[in-house]
Amino acid sequence: MTPYDLADEGGVKRHVLHLAEGLRRGGDEVTVLGPLRTGARVDGVCGFGGVVDVPANGASNRLALFTPPWTLRRFFDAHPFDVVHVHEPYVPLLTYYAMWMTPAAAHVATFHMYAEDESPVWGYVRRGLARAVGRIDRAIAVSPPAATFASRRWTGPLTVIPNGVPTAVFHPSSRPHEADGAATRLLFVGNWRDDRKGLPLLLEAHRRLRMEGVPVTLDVVGAGPTAAPAVDGVTFHGVVSVEEDLAEHYRACDVFVSPATGRESFGIVVLEAMSAGCPVVCSDIAGYREVVAPAGARLVPPADVGALADALRALAATPSEERQRMGAINRRRAEEFDWAILTRRVRQEYEAAMAARRG
Repeated sequence: MTPYDLADEGGVKRHVLHLAEGLRRGGDEVTVLGPLRTGARVDGVCGFGGVVDVPANGASNRLALFTPPWTLRRFFDAHPFDVVHVHEPYVPLLTYYAMWMTPAAAHVATFHMYAEDESPVWGYVRRGLARAVGRIDRAIAVSPPAATFASRRWTGPLTVIPNGVPTAVFHPSSRPHEADGAATRLLFVGNWRDDRKGLPLLLEAHRRLRMEGVPVTLDVVGAGPTAAPAVDGVTFHGVVSVEEDLAEHYRACDVFVSPATGRESFGIVVLEAMSAGCPVVCSDIAGYREVVAPAGARLVPPADVGALADALRALAATPSEERQRMGAINRRRAEEFDWAILTRRVRQEYEAAMAARRG
């Protein structure tokens, strides 16, 4: 069960669907539940309506706040589960329903969220929500920063199992690298409607480099708040929801850039780029430091356009063989996060939760 709209692209959605796919390959029966706006369809998902947008933590959050609870009651009465795995258990309301209405099932929760600071009001709300959720038998966090953030309200033990990547899909390119001297292709992937993703910082760094005569172009993948602006040397591709198509964007770039300003528990797009063999320039924030291979990335202070431009200028001047070496380092690091490995670890948590519930 995810509280976020499965019609949108996002890290939690990717996590849930890949985990479900891996469990099914192992022989388990898996149903994915979550909000789903009218008219949208996602394979293997049972969706619920009543979706509204609740901005929080620097991002848009489409939640099913107006789903009639009796529709979930009928669903759970008809489907007895051994395990109910809720993602972001403090985000209302579907996760609450899922635990309240399945008292016989083992409950596993995964915490994804992270923020460097938290407003007193939101802290008070989360404290109340922590008391409202049902029994959790096993708890997981996707990174040490996510575990730290969750432990402000969750007092039980936490197992860190990171987000994963399908390395067979996000694989390096087999094409020969272009000769040095060609324009360096930069790539940004993320919902740039959210300010924390930092696209304006990258656009400004890109503008400065081109003003200096540095040959760079920028491709932007993701949803924005409005129609894409016309910017010289920048191509906006919109949302790319098919992972095979998204992987092609990674393989086509020379450098992947993620200038997020914070509130990232884990860099899924950074991991995808690493898996595809890309050199990376990203912000030096907690969630990204847990993922990157230091020799394959250049970390810059968040919200520092000058430092970002300096790092990109240096990589644009770096011979392609050196960038290729950085990409190979990143690929080896990304293979540690393959979903086949991580799915087995999550399933062990399910077995432990069922044992705890029986006890």
